[in-house]
Amino acid sequence: MGADDGREALVSTPEAMARAVGVRPLYLVESATTEGLAAAKWRFQSFGPVREEYPQSYLACRTAGSPCVTKIYGGKAVRKRPKIGSVTFSSGDGRATCSLDGPAEAVHVYLRRDHIASFAAQHMGGGRPPQIDDFFALEDPWLEGYFRMLTSELESYDGLQRPAESLLLDQTEHLLLRHLVRWHSDAGPREARGLDLQTKVNPLRPVLVRRVEEYVDANLARDLSLAELARLSCMSVDHFLRSFRAARGTTPYRYVLEQRLGRASTMLRTTPAPVAAIAARCGFRNPSHFSVKFHAQFGVSPSQFRRTA
Repeated sequence: MGADDGREALVSTPEAMARAVGVRPLYLVESATTEGLAAAKWRFQSFGPVREEYPQSYLACRTAGSPCVTKIYGGKAVRKRPKIGSVTFSSGDGRATCSLDGPAEAVHVYLRRDHIASFAAQHMGGGRPPQIDDFFALEDPWLEGYFRMLTSELESYDGLQRPAESLLLDQTEHLLLRHLVRWHSDAGPREARGLDLQTKVNPLRPVLVRRVEEYVDANLARDLSLAELARLSCMSVDHFLRSFRAARGTTPYRYVLEQRLGRASTMLRTTPAPVAAIAARCGFRNPSHFSVKFHAQFGVSPSQFRRTA
């Protein structure tokens, strides 16, 4: 299996990795479109050396365990004991090998290489797109916080594999790509400054805010993507994400989640519909995910809320 440029592959990166190391992920969460970000949590045993040749690039955050990892890249071997919260990036192009000395847990995020290239082309002009440099057991506070946030969201999905909300994965992918290209690529100073300047945007105009709000209200029951909300405003995804936040003080994902929870609470008070049916009609992927998010917002389970309403 050779590495490609991000096109769909017959074998996914998690599947290829599972075959190589002999274990399967504890869970795998993918966008409903299968074209965006994917994430998995792993509990590895000793393995290696494994050649890192995968359809996608990946980020790995160590979440438990203290064994050493050995990376061989360009004929040079580096051995480290990654700290909890440290992050590794592998391009997955087959030039590196990796081995692990003992049991450890990690959360992985899988990035399509064509998404990295298109983000750079859109936001950094023409010329050769910058390449993200491989790094190993790096302590980056932003990336550590990103993985904490992502893990807290993904833990609410039950089962080994199920699609997550496209809006969540689209939004976090954009934030992640911006950080990686800005701080961990070979982009020159001019390109990096260009990304910095783009962080300052005007708030989304009120008429466009209302258009997005009305669209969300009419489509709460189905999976919403960041791209379709951006198209309503005739903006790029990145520009829309920042303009919406400037206007509403929250991200599109958080706004949609609040609307779903608000509608669910109204339905719990005013209808006899089963909790599972309410979860589906408000756009939650499963009753477990609904219950976790509802409890976080209201401090009680949906059933308890209904009894006391």
